[in-house]
Amino acid sequence: MFIYTTLNVNISCLQKIQQAACASGTSCNTIIIILLKKMMDDRHYRARCGKQIQYQEKCSPDEWHTFHVRFRPDEYEYFLDLKKILKFSVSGILAIAVNKYLPAITKTDICDNYQFQNYIIGRETIDGVICWRLAWGFTPKLVQISSP
Repeated sequence: MFIYTTLNVNISCLQKIQQAACASGTSCNTIIIILLKKMMDDRHYRARCGKQIQYQEKCSPDEWHTFHVRFRPDEYEYFLDLKKILKFSVSGILAIAVNKYLPAITKTDICDNYQFQNYIIGRETIDGVICWRLAWGFTPKLVQISSP
């Protein structure tokens, strides 16, 4: 099962993604997922609370392409969370990732399609305060998360 959605990608970014896909013998969809997951793992980005979502700079319509992607349900949730936490559109996060990570993508990255697999969201109330916990992956050491 997949979730189908679209990203608004600048033509120059899309060309770089297409070149990487061609060079690695994989799909653009796979390259996009790898890039977004690298942003998830980047410890330099911090949550930006109290700010609105930032979108990419406006350009003429002929400089953009609506790119259709498919994500596993857990990937889709990860990327929506990333949007909420970083306060950038998913397309904007992809544009940052293309510039930051695309040149360094290795064959190992392309073969590793299980990074962050599994998605857990839990709700608990502590002294009357509602707390939500998002887990991008699962480990036996993960503390039991209570369900709503």
